[in-house]
Amino acid sequence: LALTLVPACAGALMGEAPVLPDMAPTRSAPGWTKQGASLLYYDTDGSLTQEIPLRDGDESGLPQGLRGGTSTDGRLAWTLENRQVWNPLKSKTAETRRLLRLYGSAGQELWKDDGVDLPERGEPLIFSADGQTILLARRAGDDWSVEARTWMGVLRAGVGPFPRLISMALTPNGRFALARWGVLDKSDTHTFFDIAAKKRQDVPSSSLLLGLARIGDDGVARSGSKVVLSFE
Repeated sequence: LALTLVPACAGALMGEAPVLPDMAPTRSAPGWTKQGASLLYYDTDGSLTQEIPLRDGDESGLPQGLRGGTSTDGRLAWTLENRQVWNPLKSKTAETRRLLRLYGSAGQELWKDDGVDLPERGEPLIFSADGQTILLARRAGDDWSVEARTWMGVLRAGVGPFPRLISMALTPNGRFALARWGVLDKSDTHTFFDIAAKKRQDVPSSSLLLGLARIGDDGVARSGSKVVLSFE
């Protein structure tokens, strides 16, 4: 599956009504936005210049998909391409290939990574509020890990490997993160980590209210109203 950036008027090739140039939507600031099943990029003139159609993996019976999202401020966007490669008889999937692409504020591709995968819940990439820090779910064989990187892809911190990654979270300030992971037939574990200080603390999910916890910008992890731990 080759990722192709197409103008909005290319929708006519997909059976959709074309968006004519003089009718194309505009916006006041350049950047990315997600509307419906597409990622849209607007240039410095506020004109729509790129459209990336997103699709589910089972659409039209095709074993492939493309999902994506944007940072809060619209400066950055990402896509995760998923392609299943079948054996010659097409009786089973031989392997699944994925490719993450990160796009910048000028609409260009900044970097890509073929090791990113979807956790059991949530998205494979999370932005901090200012877009400066990115949290990624990565998979190598049967091992999962969670990495914090800069928006340019430079590694800041990571935790793992885990046999199973359930979900992850990043605080709005990009300082603290959470990875919930598990081992078959055992209670899940919440791993909290301080990205800047590279400190990690693990908490069994069985000790948490309803097995859930969260962490805030202050570095304090809570389960319900109970304080579980604090990095400060």
